[in-house]
Amino acid sequence: MKISDRFIMALRNLWRRKSRTILTILSVVIGSTSIILMLAFAEGISASQKQMIESFQGLTTIQIYNDSPDGLKVDAKLINDLKKIDHVSSVIPSKNIYLEMKVEDNDDYQLDGSFQVIPDDVFKLLKKEDLEWGNIPKASDDSTILLGTNASAMTKTKHGADTWFEPDENFDFNAHKYIFSLGYKDESQDDGVNFGEEDNPDDPNKGKPQVVEIPAKISGKLAQGSILTGYNSYMNEATYNKLKKEDEKLAYPTMNQNYDMDGNPIKETAGKITYDSVSVVIDSTKNVKDAEIEIKKLGYSTNSMAKASEEVENQTRTIMLILGGIGSIAFIVSAIGIINTMIMSIYERQKEIGVMKVIGASVSDVQTMFLIESGFIGFFGGILGLIISLVAAYFLNKVLSGGESIFSAGGGPAVIIPFWLGLVGVLFSALVGVLAGYLPARRATKLSAIDALRAE
Repeated sequence: MKISDRFIMALRNLWRRKSRTILTILSVVIGSTSIILMLAFAEGISASQKQMIESFQGLTTIQIYNDSPDGLKVDAKLINDLKKIDHVSSVIPSKNIYLEMKVEDNDDYQLDGSFQVIPDDVFKLLKKEDLEWGNIPKASDDSTILLGTNASAMTKTKHGADTWFEPDENFDFNAHKYIFSLGYKDESQDDGVNFGEEDNPDDPNKGKPQVVEIPAKISGKLAQGSILTGYNSYMNEATYNKLKKEDEKLAYPTMNQNYDMDGNPIKETAGKITYDSVSVVIDSTKNVKDAEIEIKKLGYSTNSMAKASEEVENQTRTIMLILGGIGSIAFIVSAIGIINTMIMSIYERQKEIGVMKVIGASVSDVQTMFLIESGFIGFFGGILGLIISLVAAYFLNKVLSGGESIFSAGGGPAVIIPFWLGLVGVLFSALVGVLAGYLPARRATKLSAIDALRAE
């Protein structure tokens, strides 16, 4: 008997008993849908956690520290030593600064996030695909910042007597003008009669401005996956030098955050930027551990998200096993349903089996036909289960994306059905059908042709 004949007979037999076939397929649909959705939830949790980690610091980024009292000295020697380490794709020195960036034409908004100065050489490493929108700042731009991946605009809202700033997801960065605001106004000597410095003529800061505002521009915003990640926004050397020059004219400068052991501010050499931190970007997540070991051999401490990522992967595996086990219970029930259906089919078709054997059908032909029938039940159930899972995932993502949820903590979809999961779900359903049909098929092959023909 040709294999094509076996397929045709299997489909014809299933069609002759439509009601029973549909009910059995329905049990497989329930099993396949449950296990696909359970694993899809695990995928969603894993993706959300990884996205959350990536938003704070890239999975391939390592922060460098020095535990000595003098702190980390970022100089040419350190940068060159780090560049020589295997798998280091880029070294990023940076300097954290304090300033306020406001929306010039709307007092109800201000930009959220910290600011860092990075060398112009680092900006040259960025490519167009590293940006969500906009352009990379040029070395000649002296009033420009590049927004970080998670930088956002904060809008002023009233909560009773309090004023809060909350993120505005719909803020259009290109529709506004901006200003850098440096310094702060000291009103500690304001007693309600004498204002500020009027009663202190010997104040060395008398006559100096307390606040200065400088026009600012936003060149663009970084996308997820760039070498510069997190909540920081970035400025080039020209912008920093311009702001530094203006900051030094103030009565109370705020940009200098480097101090000596006595608490006195350390002045920078004119035109030279003293970077206070450094990080390295590794070419692949699998090489982060090895790179950290090499950096520690140089006498430095490290911090990366590699350990957090490993913990996320372990948690994901555990969650997948738990949720997959729960979904498998429904599959066991469906397998029992397939076994019951096939045994009933054998009892009803004993004469048919006897005739097949008499006209020359081999044991293999009979067994294969029943395995094909049970495999079709599993396969059709898997296909329908996948379709139902995709529809359910669509609506679940619509519902869960509207509020805070542990499944969508990273802002992405709560339920993710990758191609491999859909394929495995369908193939596993078909495999369960074949395995469930094995014992009934073996039973059919052991029927005596004479006894089968005599059966009522």
